[in-house]
Amino acid sequence: MEAPLVDRASRDVGAIVLRDLIDGRITNDEFMSSFPRGSDLALLAVLDFAWRQFSDLRVHTLTGRDSPTPERQAMLERCLLFLSTDLEFEWPSPRHSIGRQLLQVLTLGRCFRLSAEEYKSKGEFEVWPFLRRGDYEAHAQRPR
Repeated sequence: MEAPLVDRASRDVGAIVLRDLIDGRITNDEFMSSFPRGSDLALLAVLDFAWRQFSDLRVHTLTGRDSPTPERQAMLERCLLFLSTDLEFEWPSPRHSIGRQLLQVLTLGRCFRLSAEEYKSKGEFEVWPFLRRGDYEAHAQRPR
């Protein structure tokens, strides 16, 4: 039997932990140790995006000088909304490796600029992690 693509229980936990991070109630370290992992690609993608919002070099909250930009705040809120849905994550899954990160540093990001543009072309990136604006709008209008 194949594992379900949407892990409702883990998404519910992830939404609580993400809300606490967004609201400054937990630190980056608490977020990383509490956010669920699993086979649901939405969890992996949200974790990957959220992880890029803070420094690994110190323990802090997303407040004050560490507050996300309005654009990133909006994306975090969309991540939270996406976790409340039963939609499958349809974007290509994030690919990370030490070699890939090193190559990005050495080329000042140039070698992956094309792949980032290619990734964004797979859907309506303005509403990521939703793939389609219609899905985002349908869920954004529902009371939670």
